[in-house]
This record gives sequence, structure tokens and C-alpha cells, in this order.
Amino acid sequence: MNTSEEESSFELPTRQRKTKVSLLLTGLVFSAAVFLTLDWVHTAAIQPKPGTCFIRDPVRHHSLRPNCASVNPWGRDSFQFFTNSLGFRDERIREVPLADPRPRILMLGDSFTLGTLAWRDSYVGRVAAHFPRYDFLNAGVGSYSPSNYLNVARIVLAKGVDIDEVIVFIDISDIQDEAAYYRDVDASGAVTGPEQERQVFPWYAKVRWRIARHLMFTNSLVEFCERFLVGHGYYHLTEGPLGDIFDRERSAWTYRNVSETAPFDAGYAPLGVEGGITKAKAKMTLLWQELEKRNIPISVVVYPWSAQILHDTADSRQVRIWRDWCEGKCRRFISLFPAFLAAKDDCPPAQPGCWYLNLFIFGDLHYNAAGNALVADAVIKSLAEEPPAKHPGLASGPDSAKDTKEPVRSSGHADGRGDAEQHPGRR
Repeated sequence: MNTSEEESSFELPTRQRKTKVSLLLTGLVFSAAVFLTLDWVHTAAIQPKPGTCFIRDPVRHHSLRPNCASVNPWGRDSFQFFTNSLGFRDERIREVPLADPRPRILMLGDSFTLGTLAWRDSYVGRVAAHFPRYDFLNAGVGSYSPSNYLNVARIVLAKGVDIDEVIVFIDISDIQDEAAYYRDVDASGAVTGPEQERQVFPWYAKVRWRIARHLMFTNSLVEFCERFLVGHGYYHLTEGPLGDIFDRERSAWTYRNVSETAPFDAGYAPLGVEGGITKAKAKMTLLWQELEKRNIPISVVVYPWSAQILHDTADSRQVRIWRDWCEGKCRRFISLFPAFLAAKDDCPPAQPGCWYLNLFIFGDLHYNAAGNALVADAVIKSLAEEPPAKHPGLASGPDSAKDTKEPVRSSGHADGRGDAEQHPGRR
């Protein structure tokens, strides 16, 4: 065999191998394209439409439509959602009477209190089910903060609704909302949104966001890997514009420095962290004063985000601020920080991140059913130890409401932020 024949015989298998590799790669690319296309079509076909109970509000920026029913998607799940005649989330559509023979507790808060899961699994739903002898009004709405806790209470009292106790579930994000998002329209307390916003949306966060929303099967594969990593202590989950769930700017003010100059939601301008804290406490003091003159006790509950469980302590700055504020004002002060931190300590060394998998909606900062149960248990314990009671005389009603006018309706209008609360990771 001459040299040319030897080279030809050598090149033939090489060309065959290259052809096989090319065909294999082409097949893989084609299969992946077909899989992603089918995944997108299937996801679009079965994906539920967002709930429609959120509306724009000239006083509170956004609120809930009264007597509304919808199916709200959240993450991979969806749940039935109802509001009562006051525009508050409820177990069912119902007419709320001005007075009730049972002690009535008004619960104020944001999306954690509103609940991002079925009513029966939310902490308000669990507490209400445990105490049928009380009437609970869930006035939580996504992204509310002390400015709107005050507005909601004023509106309810001005309508003459009888209230016997108010429990405020103060959220970690309330400080940024007061510092950078809500602006008072005038002295009435009505609020509008910020003059400017800035989102930091890294490329990976954009890709992950789109996968979660448009590719259900692909998202399941990616999430399987993420669950493994988080369970083994790799704490990094980025989906959407708000950053890493375990260390986002919105919650980091309790344990590290944050941007004081960037606008919402990249930072805390124009008021800064200290200005946000001062404003939040001032609004809460106004709320306490409104209730005090009607002999309605106020209570405060604080709870951690995933970032606090990972980076903070039981004596978090959030806990200290509201524990100190409660001195001489609150009937009860409940901190959930110890319970959630204890759950983290109970994780085995081989799976240090089990606390997040067990207590949170994966890929989200909100609690799952087990996390909500932790909050509910603490509130139930406090209510059992010191039961609410009917308050005669100055509780509330048309006569007592004369002192407090409902906030003047402003010309400012919402920018759809209430609707954005239906998306996981956004709060």
C-alpha cells in the first residue's frame, strides 16, 4: 500500500467520526428545540390567567375589589381567592356587618398576611379556623406598609366597623417602602408611588424569570438542580429583578449596608434607611393614637425573610425597633425570629439548607404551608394566653368615627403595582 492509499484509509474513519458527531449534535439541537417549543406551547396552554381582584386606589395606591372571586397563580400553584364586602381577603365572599357579637380582630400586613397560598394554609386562615369564637378581618395587601396600615384602619373606622383589637404584621420590606416607594399626597395620609424607579436585572435573572414563566418542564429540571444546591447549603437563588432571595437589597438593611442613594427598588432613596425607619414608626404611632382614643388595643408581630434566617440573629434590628416601639403601646409583641432560626439549627449537617426547603415556597421569599403554620402557632398561643374581648363604649362605630375622617381621595393613581404582587418573588 502506497503512502496516498494509507492517508486515504486513515482519513475515511476520521471523516466518518466527524460526520457522526455532527449528526449527533444536530440531533441534540433539533431535539432540544422541539422539546422547548412543546414546553412553551404546553405551558402557555395550561397557565392560569392572573387574578383580577387587585385594583388601583387613589388613597392606598392599590387595593382589592370588594366581593370578588378569582383564581390566583403563585409560582407553580394556584388557589381560589375571595374578598368580602370590605375588600379584604376572606374564606368566601360575605357581607361584613358593622357589629359582631364576637370579638373582632383586624389583621394588617402585606403579602405575607394576605397569603400567597390557599386560605386554609395561610396563617390568618389557620388562626381564624382555630378561633371560630372570634371574627378575623384580613386586611393584608401585597406591598402595604405602615402608611397603608394607617389608611386601612382609618377607612374601616370611618365606616363604623366595630373592631376590638388590631394586630399589625410588620414586614422587613416596610422600611424600603416607606423610604423609597410611598409618598404622602397631602396631610390626609393618602399615598402615591415614587417619582422614579430603577431595577437591576442581571442577564441570568432575566433568563431564569422567562424559564419559570414560559417553560414549565424546563423549569422543573432547573429547579431540581437548584433544590439540590440549596439543600446542601449553596444559598443563591436569583429570579426576576429583585435580586438574590438570600441577600436582596430590599431585606438586607437589618444586617448590612444598603444603597442609600439609588431609587426604588435598587435602593432606599430619597429618605434612606434611617428616614424609612423614622417614617414607619411615625405612621405606626398615628395608628396607635387612632386606636387608643377608641380603647382598641394594638399588637405587633415581626417575622424573618430567608435572608434574615441566613444572615441575621434572633435579636435582629427589625425585632429591636418594633419591640422598643411597642413599649407602653402594644397589648402583645410576637417575634417569629427564634422559631425560624430554630428550624435552621435543626437541619442535619448533610443538608444545612433544609429550613428553606421546608418552610418557604421554593424560588420565593414567602412561606409555604409549614412556614405559615409556624406563624399561626405563635399567634394562636398568644391569643389563647390573653384572649381578646369586646370593648364597650368607645370601640368604634359611626359616632367614634367622627373624630377621624376617611383619607381624602387624591389625584395620584397606582401604576399597577398591586397586580405585580401576583408574581412570585415580587413583593
